[in-house]
Amino acid sequence: MAYLVPSDISTLALAGAHSPELTTLALLKRTLGAAYTVFHGVHWSRAHRGYMAFGEIDFVVVDQTGRVLVIEQKNGPLEETGDDLVKHYPDGAKSVGDQVRRSLEGVREKFKRQHRGHRLRIDYLIYCPDHRIARLSAAGIDRERIVDAGDGDLAGRIEALMGPGGAAPGDEAERVLAFFRQTFEVVPDIHAHVAAQGRAFTRLSGGLAGVIEHIEMTPLRLRVRGTAGCGKSVVALAAHRRAVAAGRRALLVCFNRPLKESLAAAAPPGGLVETWHGLCIRFLEDCGHRIRFEAVRDPSFWPGVFDGVLAEAVPERWRFDSVVVDEGQDFEPDWVETLQVFWAPDADVLWLEDPEQNLRRTGPAPLEGFVGFRADANYRTPATIARFIQRVLGVAFECANDLPGLGAQVFGYDEPGEQPALVATRITELVRRGFDPADVVVLSLMGTRHSALSGLDRVGAFTLSRFEGDYDAHGNQIRTAGQVRLESIQRFKGQQAPAVLLVDVDPSDPDDRALFTAMTRPTVRLEILARRGNPATAALFS
Repeated sequence: MAYLVPSDISTLALAGAHSPELTTLALLKRTLGAAYTVFHGVHWSRAHRGYMAFGEIDFVVVDQTGRVLVIEQKNGPLEETGDDLVKHYPDGAKSVGDQVRRSLEGVREKFKRQHRGHRLRIDYLIYCPDHRIARLSAAGIDRERIVDAGDGDLAGRIEALMGPGGAAPGDEAERVLAFFRQTFEVVPDIHAHVAAQGRAFTRLSGGLAGVIEHIEMTPLRLRVRGTAGCGKSVVALAAHRRAVAAGRRALLVCFNRPLKESLAAAAPPGGLVETWHGLCIRFLEDCGHRIRFEAVRDPSFWPGVFDGVLAEAVPERWRFDSVVVDEGQDFEPDWVETLQVFWAPDADVLWLEDPEQNLRRTGPAPLEGFVGFRADANYRTPATIARFIQRVLGVAFECANDLPGLGAQVFGYDEPGEQPALVATRITELVRRGFDPADVVVLSLMGTRHSALSGLDRVGAFTLSRFEGDYDAHGNQIRTAGQVRLESIQRFKGQQAPAVLLVDVDPSDPDDRALFTAMTRPTVRLEILARRGNPATAALFS
């Protein structure tokens, strides 16, 4: 099975993206072998207002030897002029041969600029699944490099042109793969399951990534207040990756442990990714201190740890040239003073936060001398769910995802004990609609210990996976085995899933920040189980 970059075509299809290119991607994934990686521009259909960020190339196939095949797909009828193929668009006719040549020349020239002394082995293929070639005799287009409606074996033609693909990727292949990852502006997908992290990639989110990358400030001191779904965590990882690649001492720090594990799984070797508490512990242990974790529930434990950090002389190896803070809204104001001991005087510091997701209700971090930037475009939440959030919560953000998604729906319960059966019914229906159980995350507004699902190993036919507080010898959190993930909103903040089932919605506090955080996690479908008769949930049923 071929690797696709970006990886989430099934989620795109569920979210309402329907195109002939998606059909082709599914075909290539199914019929090409694991020796091939397919980069595709279909993902750009998610870009805001249809903006296509990457030229005219539909697909690029790279094998494990670094050989490249550019595929131009043309749907619908074509005109054969005798010496060319022509596609008619509303704004006029375009030569298919010229498009292919421009694509090849553009790729060759960019690769040559970036990798002097290395030659790109590149070929092309034209795929026209709706047209049968009758009389083409074009000098510039090789008939053997056209797969038309009568051929029916796209994968076979690719393998015939490229060969078997090689046994294992070498240095040349990694150079070519890295080039196309950069060209298609994709980064490791921090929201994919950690076990599958190795080959999962996603598109950089919209304008935020481009703006930050092109800001000229020395040193960088930038505070980004970004709404949910604007791509803060993706941008954090991309900035950290750039710093590591430049040979700088790089630190990426966040508050949430599950998010840290996702970031660390996708980050390159050479930098440090930690939670705030983990950073302080690692530093003190490196300085020779023995941390008495048996006293962790003592209210003085963590203040003592932070005071211990400030009392130490910080060696050069613990001063970072690049510091990226994700989830900055969760940092206590006085933590900033402690964090500053870890950054070099001329360090670049990128601080990312969203006050609307400040579940811990901390005060704003004092960041003197920082330039502020607001990012109000949500690229994660599909239009139907975004409109639902804006209607029931009144939170202002720009919906920058053109996909419709499968909407949001509220189901009422009178007593908390009714929820397990409701959850089983809803998961069954989601699976029937095409979701895999692993695509579904059940989020509890009250936390997993106080949830109506607390203590349950399964709901209906589905087993539940949850974190129960235990760690392995390496400090990793141990989860119970299960098909469907059960999480608290606090633990799942900063992450996402195709389908989210929000349960235990019976708040005694009218603060909507927890609801907003939870409702912006799904990328396709949102379902809510809310208690009837609670004034705080009345807007959900309106």
